[in-house]
Amino acid sequence: MNLLDLHVPPLPPMLCLGGCGKFLWDPKYRELGYGRDCAERLGIIAPTSPRFSKRAGGDCDGQGDLLEEER
Repeated sequence: MNLLDLHVPPLPPMLCLGGCGKFLWDPKYRELGYGRDCAERLGIIAPTSPRFSKRAGGDCDGQGDLLEEER
């Protein structure tokens, strides 16, 4: 397969198991089998991706220390 080969087969359609009749396209909801609305209605916790953010104090502990010591 060539890196520029755009003839990748599309994902097969997958219906939500919650009975709403909507198609699932988001990989995390496809893996779960339920869409966001149905999962929420049924009390199923959908997997979330980790969120990285800075704390109020600036950099995380230890990130800037190595650079500051080399000066």
